[in-house]
Amino acid sequence: MYIEHRRAGIARTLLAVVLIIIFVVAAIGAVELSNNSSHSSTSSSSQLSSSSSSSQSSTASSGNGTLTIDDFLFQGNNGGNVGPNVLYGSAAWPQWAEGSVYQSLIALNLTAEQNNNQIQFLPDLASNWTVSPDGMTYTFALRQGATFSNSDAFNAYDVWTQFYMEYFIYANSTSFWEGSSIFNMSAVQFGLSTMRELNQSGLASPSQQVLSMMTNQAWPVYTTGPYTIVFHMNSPFDFFLGTLPGWLGLIFDPMFVLQHGGTGPAGQINPYFNTHPMPGTGPYVETKIVAPEYAQFEKNSHYWGSDLTAAQIAANPILDPGHYNTIIVQDKSDDITRYVDLTSGTSQISAVETSDFQLIQTNPAYGFMTLKYPAGEERMSMNTQTSPTNNTDVRLAIVHALNYTQIIDDAVFGYGVPMVGPETPNFGAYYDPGNVAQYSYNVTLAEQYLTAAGYPGGKGLPTITMSIDSAALSYEQPQAEIIQLDLAQIGIKTNIVITLDSQYYSYFGPYPYELANAQNIPNITFDGATPYTPDFMTPVDYWSFFVTNYTLFGNYAIYNNPIVDQNVAFMFSSDDTTAIIQHLAVAEQQIYKDAPYAWLYDAQLPLGSGSYAYNKSVIGGFYADPNLEGVCTVPILNTIYPA
Repeated sequence: MYIEHRRAGIARTLLAVVLIIIFVVAAIGAVELSNNSSHSSTSSSSQLSSSSSSSQSSTASSGNGTLTIDDFLFQGNNGGNVGPNVLYGSAAWPQWAEGSVYQSLIALNLTAEQNNNQIQFLPDLASNWTVSPDGMTYTFALRQGATFSNSDAFNAYDVWTQFYMEYFIYANSTSFWEGSSIFNMSAVQFGLSTMRELNQSGLASPSQQVLSMMTNQAWPVYTTGPYTIVFHMNSPFDFFLGTLPGWLGLIFDPMFVLQHGGTGPAGQINPYFNTHPMPGTGPYVETKIVAPEYAQFEKNSHYWGSDLTAAQIAANPILDPGHYNTIIVQDKSDDITRYVDLTSGTSQISAVETSDFQLIQTNPAYGFMTLKYPAGEERMSMNTQTSPTNNTDVRLAIVHALNYTQIIDDAVFGYGVPMVGPETPNFGAYYDPGNVAQYSYNVTLAEQYLTAAGYPGGKGLPTITMSIDSAALSYEQPQAEIIQLDLAQIGIKTNIVITLDSQYYSYFGPYPYELANAQNIPNITFDGATPYTPDFMTPVDYWSFFVTNYTLFGNYAIYNNPIVDQNVAFMFSSDDTTAIIQHLAVAEQQIYKDAPYAWLYDAQLPLGSGSYAYNKSVIGGFYADPNLEGVCTVPILNTIYPA
């Protein structure tokens, strides 16, 4: 999979490592759902995007001038990729164009997700879909009449081409699809010569030679007509739908890519698309990029959903044609500047943090986004491969020495949900299947574990290094200082080290990479510029990434237990939900005993120490990223409506 998104700011810095270190990874999954059904799984909600948003956003304005948003990071400003270039998927985090420019085959019902903690899949660029009885084949009927913003037709041949482009970009890795190996790619022969042939043929009406390739059912994805695309998997995979609204499911115009230099060689992104956005099918077009300062979006005159009724938009809010003629999103790295822009009216929505956020909190004229059902997980990771945190009793002493309530109150202003990992509470039955609950704050028990470890009162224990990301000082520094005092109570001395954001992620990557570099990884680390959030709405984003030895990213503790690996892997070999949850219960109970992480909280503020603030007399509402800040930071642009 791509390396974890910022999940913190610049967390895709090891993408090149992932493309070089290719190995098979167990398949990932998403919440088990059939089309158009709901599951009490995951969600996020804001004060803005409650029921009022779903009703107000159902009447798109013909145009309300210009909307300006201040963000804390320029789109795609990580992994060396600055701009909207989505060829490497999440290397473009944050992707301001999600939903408004780039749509998916299917959409998450934002109202159900963000207000009611349910997942419902709705039609987007696919008008409907079916799943074979064996759960291995998904057939999508595509929407007819949709075009890209440059008037290129949208059809199954575009979807087919994009799928294999992404396979090629990820160096023909079988685990290219969100870190999974769910497709049998052994018969696939797709490369630079294929793309030259596609460019010559065109995708609106491909040549017979190209069609014979596109309809070849020996390949896992194939077409059966201009508006039908089929995805065939290795085994039953009920979770496939949940991957589509994520990074690899954002549809762009592959013909535009072919006509402008192609993808570039495998593992080398074509930089042309950093400043020349690929056309999408959504209600907006990204018309101007001044990197790394701002991007400008204009209404798409070719949007297929321009005539949707109020009722249709209310039923599927992400299809909203939009409420502003022009939207400008700008990177303002200084928090005071963002606050002043908001309060002076220079911007209408601003990312506001720390003391400035407290000013917003106390001013009734302003509102701010909170995630009602968040999935932003803040973990304290302990290096299980180096002393002294390679001692299980030391780790158990640490997790029971922490005052979790104080951490939530002081670091994130009380906007945190207590939890136990690796899953977040919004994933329903996949959360806490082992019924272990959060580690207790129990100093006596912590002292007992430290004595059992051979360090009574901390005697003989070396000072432990605790590293925090320079981009996350606003909330990681206060929580680190609380943790430092908590651990001092039982005799554990710590040294807080502030590490540059660009360096912070050089520690992490695929499990073998981390294992080989374990001595260079601090004893204690956190999640980076913001808490870890999903790249796709599946329960195994966290299960497979945080605690297994087949992860491509996210296992900061370098944790490895065969009981956990085997039981988590069962998620990818069975469609029996009850059995899967039983296996996860065994895995979680083992993880709880081993304590590789202290699960601090599930963050309700998308910025950790702040949120997206707005003047309530100017902005009426909006919806958050359907991936709960894992793809986009700012609100979904076309859903923002005026007061």
